[in-house]
Parts: sequence; structure tokens; C-alpha cells
Amino acid sequence: MAGKVHELIEELVKLRSAGSGSDHFLRAHLMLNGIDPNEFDEASADDPDVVAQLQKMIDDFKRKG
Repeated sequence: MAGKVHELIEELVKLRSAGSGSDHFLRAHLMLNGIDPNEFDEASADDPDVVAQLQKMIDDFKRKG
């Protein structure tokens, strides 16, 4: 399914920044974890490893919040 990585990045941004405008810090965090958010759009091929890594980040955040 193309665009899954993009979808997960957007979900993580919504969860973590919660309208605070600090999504640039999250994007920098993703870059430090080897995920360049600018490389993924709605039509990008999905990397199963990146999908798994993002899903883990989302699940961890939901558990803590």
C-alpha cells in the first residue's frame, strides 16, 4: 500500500505536537532515527521496516499518554 509511511508520519505528528506547532522537533527526531519525512508522500513506496518503526513510536506514545 503506497503512502502508508506518509500516513503514519502525519498521525505521529498529530499525536505528538497536538497543535503546539512543534512538529519540526518531531521531524528532526525522525531524521535522527533514519527516517526522512520529506522522502515520503502519498505515492511513495512503503518500506516495511520504516512502517514498523513508526507504528512502534505511535504505540509507545499512546501507551504513555
